[in-house]
Amino acid sequence: MDQIIRALIADDDAGFRQRVKELLASEPDIIIVGEAADGQEAIQKARELRPDLVLMDVRMPGLNGVNATHQLKEEMPEAKVIMLSVFDLPEYREAAIVSGASAYVVKKSVVEELVPTMREIWGRSQKSVPR
Repeated sequence: MDQIIRALIADDDAGFRQRVKELLASEPDIIIVGEAADGQEAIQKARELRPDLVLMDVRMPGLNGVNATHQLKEEMPEAKVIMLSVFDLPEYREAAIVSGASAYVVKKSVVEELVPTMREIWGRSQKSVPR
């Protein structure tokens, strides 16, 4: 890819955030620009950092990922969110999409699915931008 994908990780589990950073460290077209431990911090960091993609956990203390995504999309409609969860439940997937998330990835599949999903979402957003 000729463009760098700038990502923000929002997850209350610091260990998971670290594993995602390690996974993405070897990808030359993806950089992590910031981290957040809850939904409110994710919105604040997204305002400041303007990432291309937000990797958002569904369940976090305080403002959860679904509500944070909804607020983020209201404020920044161009924001792309990939919802992450340990739960592979239809109601979580539906809530994620209704909130404005572009995709839903189950955490046990992160190694196989996250990078291709990030590139697909980023590629779709680039095709819709006039050049």
